[in-house]
Amino acid sequence: MIIMSTISHHQQQVKRTHSDHHDDHYYHQQQHQLTLSTINCPTKNIRQIKNSCEEEEKLFNHQRCKRFSCDWPLNHRKKIKRTSEKRASQLDDNDDEHFQSHQYHCFVFLKFYSSTLKCSIDVLVKSNDQLPTDLSDDQQSLLIGKSRISRSIKPGVIRIRLVSSLFKADADVHEDPSLIKLETIRNSKQSNHFDKQFALLFTNDRFGPGVIGKLFIESLDPQTGSYTNNPPIFELNLTLASEQKILLTSFDQKINSDSICVSSLSCGCVLSSDSSRLTISDKCNLKFNNTKLMHRLAEPLRCQWKSIGRELFPCFNETDLTDFHQSYFITEGNQECMYQLLREWFNREPEQANIRYLLTRLKLPIELIVTIHNDVVIPYVLS
Repeated sequence: MIIMSTISHHQQQVKRTHSDHHDDHYYHQQQHQLTLSTINCPTKNIRQIKNSCEEEEKLFNHQRCKRFSCDWPLNHRKKIKRTSEKRASQLDDNDDEHFQSHQYHCFVFLKFYSSTLKCSIDVLVKSNDQLPTDLSDDQQSLLIGKSRISRSIKPGVIRIRLVSSLFKADADVHEDPSLIKLETIRNSKQSNHFDKQFALLFTNDRFGPGVIGKLFIESLDPQTGSYTNNPPIFELNLTLASEQKILLTSFDQKINSDSICVSSLSCGCVLSSDSSRLTISDKCNLKFNNTKLMHRLAEPLRCQWKSIGRELFPCFNETDLTDFHQSYFITEGNQECMYQLLREWFNREPEQANIRYLLTRLKLPIELIVTIHNDVVIPYVLS
């Protein structure tokens, strides 16, 4: 039996070898014929013959490997399959280890300014291996949020979103009102740290202590195109340890929770959020008959030009505002619209167009009234 099995195995090997030699001979013969036909054919057909040769070679190699794999024993084919699956599993594990190696922390800083309601929030996301010893190089910035546990961020699009009723987007610098920014994390060996900054306006001159807002960092689900299907990567409470106050003027002030009253002003004006107490002295009651004054007023009032125009009805109507928009807004922007509105206001109502009417009769925010009085009217009077 052993002798017969050996002979049968030897015959299979001889048959396989003979078949290999026959296939090689046939392949080389076809290549030789193809070469001769290429030499004798026109030049424009050489590319077609070359493509045909490559397709025939691929088909030949595929059939040859398929026949050999069928001749292999069953246990040998199972072993090759297990090896391939094991290798694929190792590659997946290496990818997971690569993603896990990039762990990130999130830090949020707040910087506000003592003379205005403006502030800046800086969101910093850095990997563990790149964390500096001192995260904030600005001594005036306050750390208001920090992640305690590092998180991995896989490649894709992520969204950084601020939520709070205590601050809003600063329209003067064209900050997005949604308070949302996007960042793309690329698939690379190096970490993808990033920094996003928000320009904001506080809605009150006092805030804290406690939570003043929340920050969400979310990943985009590529299958649904939504950020809400997955839990957020980071969800941080933005907190202040103590109460913060913003002084809106450089003059002596008395500030309470109901109103902002500025007293002891050398010019004789009284600035208050209570319109019945808001007064403008004759010294500061400037008329809009000076181009320099109107240019200075147009800068802080540029985002209010439409609402001011509507409150000046019947001096201006919607048709007038549409004309201003088409004539000046498209080409030169909000500030030019405000300047032309003040100029036309004085031409139509010269006795009404003055600082007293602007600050006391129109519904302007108190912080804007204080800014106009201190940064525009007082310097103009002193000059």
